[in-house]
Amino acid sequence: RYGTDCYAFAMLAAGHADLVCEAGLQAYDIGGLIAPIEQAGGVVTRWDGGPAEQGGDILASANPALHEAALAILNG
Repeated sequence: RYGTDCYAFAMLAAGHADLVCEAGLQAYDIGGLIAPIEQAGGVVTRWDGGPAEQGGDILASANPALHEAALAILNG
């Protein structure tokens, strides 16, 4: 996992991945990645659907429909 966080989220923002699901991120792990993903049309939240800015268990998706489907699976 070393160094993959930034790479995976960058791949999502660039359109080369559809979904990134990471547990235990700190605010500094995700803070700078939220804007580029959202600018690319993606969505970033915690697994409970809350804001991701403070870190935690993070779900990032390429689009809102995929994000809702992934949240439904995560929260069973």
